[in-house]
Formats: sequence, structure tokens, C-alpha cells
Amino acid sequence: MFLSVIIPVYNGETYLGACLDSLLAQDLSGGEYEIICVNDGSRDSSGDIVRRYAREHANIRLIDRENGGVAAARNTGLAAARGDYIWFVDADDLVAPNCLGRLCRTAGEGDWERVSIGAYQFTNHLTQEEQTLFRQGRLPVNCPWQDAVVWRNLLKRDFLLRERLSFRYPHLTHGEDGIFMYEVSYARPRTLDLEDVLYFYRIHSGSAETCGSSANRMRRLRSHIAAARIMADYRSGGRNDTATVNKLMSLLWNTLYQSCGLPGKEARAVLTEMKQAGLFPLRKPAACTLTKAYMTQRTGPAAAAFDWLCRHLHTPWGFAAMWMIRRCIAIKKRITPAEKG
Repeated sequence: MFLSVIIPVYNGETYLGACLDSLLAQDLSGGEYEIICVNDGSRDSSGDIVRRYAREHANIRLIDRENGGVAAARNTGLAAARGDYIWFVDADDLVAPNCLGRLCRTAGEGDWERVSIGAYQFTNHLTQEEQTLFRQGRLPVNCPWQDAVVWRNLLKRDFLLRERLSFRYPHLTHGEDGIFMYEVSYARPRTLDLEDVLYFYRIHSGSAETCGSSANRMRRLRSHIAAARIMADYRSGGRNDTATVNKLMSLLWNTLYQSCGLPGKEARAVLTEMKQAGLFPLRKPAACTLTKAYMTQRTGPAAAAFDWLCRHLHTPWGFAAMWMIRRCIAIKKRITPAEKG
């Protein structure tokens, strides 16, 4: 069997059917790939949706488990996988139609251990224009983080087993795939990079990364702080190389940028936690080679200045400047036309 697609599912009823439909619209027979859906204690109809698909398609399997987080769910799927390659797909995303045949041929030609693919980020639903551009082969890759997300990579299962790679930090609720991909990259797999857009990453208001409740915001921040501490421990343990340092700084900038969107009291609490962990302020390591923080997709002088400031968030003045800017923007957005008058 060529491929095992592993989908962690938690309350994904809204988009799960579309995800599965995209994975079934392929140019491989069902016997050449399997779709493993790990129902991580969903409280909606996600399990019923998968069961309905599984009755109609023999290559779809459902594994029910108590809620333990996305990392644990992916490990469950990995333990059950039978394919030569593993592809971790999120339940609210889509894959390109008829892409598996090409991936199967391409991966086999060089016995690659990692095949990285292009991805396109969209909001809620693909527009008619985006679909037309895709059919014309002109849809651009707009997700730059191939070393930070699992869904941009097909990984050979023998390689993962040999290197004993799995999601080793199940307590991380956010950023867990970034740590996993760092460990994958550190093992130096034989890698092929494909620029074609084969994955569609959906952003919507109910996703884990965009849910705006205060509790979720703090949970996300604390998980990113924990991930940064893991990378700092790697560095203090002797891995002071560019890959480790770049991952550490990227996590810090992301965490601090999110913290800049908090009210003063909450922001100070996050900074105190980071100071206690030895993560802020931090002198930028000489091994860091990052020239972008990837906090915006915009271009132009204003975007360049914004990115420059993001790359200085690990300093007290950089954080203070960004916090003031974001608070001013937040206050401005709350002012209604009536209040202005």
C-alpha cells in the first residue's frame, strides 16, 4: 500500500465531509491508500459522518478514542498505519483532486523519505476565481511554513520508525507539528520539494488557531511557550545549530506577537512566565539566519517595517513598540462612526 492518510478529528462535522470527498476524488484505487480518521472524543456528529463514509468506502477506517489532543490522535493513527508513506491531513482542509497518483510515482522514483508539497491558504471556502486559477495551474503557494506544519509533507513510514519519530509532546495543544517537523528535519531525510499546490489549508472562525475566546487564547500562548522551552532545552543540551536556533526564534516571535494583542495585565502575566523560563528578553543567537518572521503575507514598505519589528520582539523595546501599535489598532477598531461624530 502506497499511502496512509491520518486525520485527527475533533468536532469537525462542518468541513469533514468535504475533506473526505477531496481524498476520495483521486486517481489511485482504494486498495493503494487508506484514510484513517481518529475521532478524538468529538461531541458532535463527526464519528457518525466517518462511519457513513466507511460503510461506502472500504479504504476508510475510524478509530474512536477518548479526547487526548491532536498530538495523541496523530500517534494513534501512526500506530495503526499500513502505508509506505504517511500524510497527516487536518479535518477541515482539502487536497487537490487526482494528486495521489503523481505523488505515488514521484515518491517511488527516488525512494524519497520526505516529499514536501505546495499549499494554498484560503478563508472559509475557495472562491470561483481561486478554483479557476488552480485549474489553470496559476494558483500561488502562499503557505511558507513547510518546516513547521505536517500537512505539507509526505513522510516515509520506515524512516519514521527507524528514527523513532512521533509526536513526543502530547501536552502541546498548539505548535506540536512544528516540534515534530523540526525533529524530522534534524534526522535529515532524503527530501524532494514539489512546488505545485496540492494542499488547501482552510482558515475559519472555529479552527484551533483562530478561536478567539480568552481561554483558548491563553491555552494557545502557554502551549507555544512550552514549545519554545523545548527548543531552548535542545539548544542548552548542545544543539546550538542554525536549524534549532531558527525554530526557537520563530516560536518566540510568534508567541510574543500573540501576547502583544492582549490587554496589559494579561500581557504582563505572559511576559512574567516567559522571563521565569529564561525566554525573555533574549539575546539573538549568532546562529540565527532568519530574514523574515512570516507574520504577514503583505508586501511593500509598511509590511517590511512590520516584519522588521516582529524580528525584534525578543527585546523589551521591540515588544513594547508592538504592544502599543496593536493596542492602538484595537482601540481604533472599537470606535464606531457614531462615537466619532
